[in-house]
Amino acid sequence: MSRPIFHLLAALRTDATPQAFDDPNLAWNDIVVQAIIVGLAPMLHERLSTWQINLPPLALAKLQLTRQATAQRNLDIQRQVAEILAATAARAIPTIVLKGAYLSAAVYPAPDLRGMSDIDLLFQPADLPQAAAALASLGYLGKHKAADEGPGITKHTSTYKRPTAAADTPNPYLSTSGDRHVDPHGSLEECWFGLCTDITPGIWPRAMAHTVNGQPAQALSANDLYLHLAVHLIYHLLMGKPSLVQLVDLLVVSQRLAAQLDWDWLLQRAQQTHAAPFLAAANHLAQTVLAAPVPADIQTRLLAGLPAHLRRTIGSLDADSVMQLSQRPPLTTMRQRVARGISERRATARWATSSAGRWAVWRSALAVTRTDTARLLARRLGLIR
Repeated sequence: MSRPIFHLLAALRTDATPQAFDDPNLAWNDIVVQAIIVGLAPMLHERLSTWQINLPPLALAKLQLTRQATAQRNLDIQRQVAEILAATAARAIPTIVLKGAYLSAAVYPAPDLRGMSDIDLLFQPADLPQAAAALASLGYLGKHKAADEGPGITKHTSTYKRPTAAADTPNPYLSTSGDRHVDPHGSLEECWFGLCTDITPGIWPRAMAHTVNGQPAQALSANDLYLHLAVHLIYHLLMGKPSLVQLVDLLVVSQRLAAQLDWDWLLQRAQQTHAAPFLAAANHLAQTVLAAPVPADIQTRLLAGLPAHLRRTIGSLDADSVMQLSQRPPLTTMRQRVARGISERRATARWATSSAGRWAVWRSALAVTRTDTARLLARRLGLIR
């Protein structure tokens, strides 16, 4: 792990003190640049401002400008969400606002502390066609993919954009213009190469009222929210996606919603939904990297119910591994793609708790015609467009 990332994460720990950062020899420009890259610049700015740390003018200006841009982008996104909610309400479609669009507005201490790159909304499966119609009425165009293609992501198989939407950028936290794309979910199920975890059953009756710019909506209960974020974090790592924002989400929820979290319920629910490995891993990272207030007895009980190989895997996770998993080199050859597919399945299979689960992961490699690599090869050969 680079020194700038080390200092960034150290500054965000709950047990951090200002004395360690009141040091003119720290490479503040490098630290700030890394914070911007990983989407944590607003949180770093908030922490250093609270501590009244005197930053070099250029580093301070970068933090301030990034936070201002995040604030404006979040205002635009909330207006976009409210517009969608008005359209779904007109069709009597219950809608749960997920992830950043909810967290930034309702959980983080200030709405400009948590950036977001897209809009995730949860609908009941039967309502997805009407939700698609609501989006179409607002000018969104859908892009669809079968759930059994590629790595087999099932929670949403469509992405909607308006023609004016912001183009994709290598760093989603740096784009400041245009609409965000919308991902309508039919479940919270996480799937990656045949490894699937679904905590969706029962969440709708527990959902809470929420509003966005006066438009009524719903949000996950505190317990469902924490479990969802925990599972999502570990799957993010398996997918090789940047995950530090998701890790900080867990810290903020564990602090800000502490009175609403029932850790015994969470443990039982995780075991019932086969999500215990992911909750244990997320708790481990949140506690060791950021000193999140995770009850030690809950973590001990979670780990006790897991196979030894998973306990070892979870124990090996740290900030270094988070960064390594999130910084995989781009693929430039077919040989690299094949090798990556094998290595990703090997890493994913480690999280299965049974031989049947491991077989489900490796079986995904046998459906050769459904893999992204096969489709890319067919496209290069002119067999498909």
